[in-house]
Amino acid sequence: MPSRWSRTYARHGCSSSRRRPASAVPGFTLIEVVVAIGILSMVIISVFMLVTVSAASLKDSDMRNTATNIANYTVEYIRSRNATSDNSLGQTGTAGFPGLIDLGSNPVANNSSAAALSINTNPALPSGTYSSTNGTAFYSSLQGYVSLADNPNPTTPTLSLEDSNAKVDNSRKYCDTITGAPYVVRFPLVSGGPGGIKNFTALAGYNSNPKIYTTDANKLANDPNHYTVTKAGTTAYTGFRVLTQIVARKALAADPDHVQYYDVQVTVFWILGSAEHSYSVATQITTYGGS
Repeated sequence: MPSRWSRTYARHGCSSSRRRPASAVPGFTLIEVVVAIGILSMVIISVFMLVTVSAASLKDSDMRNTATNIANYTVEYIRSRNATSDNSLGQTGTAGFPGLIDLGSNPVANNSSAAALSINTNPALPSGTYSSTNGTAFYSSLQGYVSLADNPNPTTPTLSLEDSNAKVDNSRKYCDTITGAPYVVRFPLVSGGPGGIKNFTALAGYNSNPKIYTTDANKLANDPNHYTVTKAGTTAYTGFRVLTQIVARKALAADPDHVQYYDVQVTVFWILGSAEHSYSVATQITTYGGS
């Protein structure tokens, strides 16, 4: 039988065990919320950085592949312009000197530009480096990756709208702005035609005498015409530009002054972000002819 005290507790709705108020449910403290936000922010930032780096890497890979194709095309184009005494290209009489057709004193002796350069008849020895005494064996030109017009007009104030690295000489030929050397390479198609390549644009501030910024003393020594230690204006462009360097060689000092082979190096430059990148390919092109 319940005791008096038990009946009293029961009458007033009391119990000997404690109950949690119905309004008290589990939750997060302010510290827990702040920590969770911090972790979530770190995850989001990490994902964003990964996407950004991946996009930059993909862009670099894409541009490097394009630069590789440009360099390989340039080398093969130069190779296709090589002639020998056994290939007089329709010439009658005495066979011409071997050499690159576009650089003067070559097998196409009736060409009006035959005397443009004497690289084909002034080769250097294999150990010869660039200097004022043997500079005639060295050729270099800097050009944008664009299709040039078939008939440039030398009287136009802006001599080459397609390529800010070029000028046009009096014989209506595209030449390097600084050296005046005729362009060896012509990229496919015509600038004004369908599919013409226009993958080079000089931006405001691009140097009027375009060069390539470097701190490499060897590059400065071997091609002072196209390398500079002054950075201003050297990277104010988009697209690709192509530096073609050719050295005519002969094996021995006693050999006739006819080219036996060419050292060829093609370097393609492009801008990614705020830095200039490059891809280079080097080869030798053999030529031969009479004494």
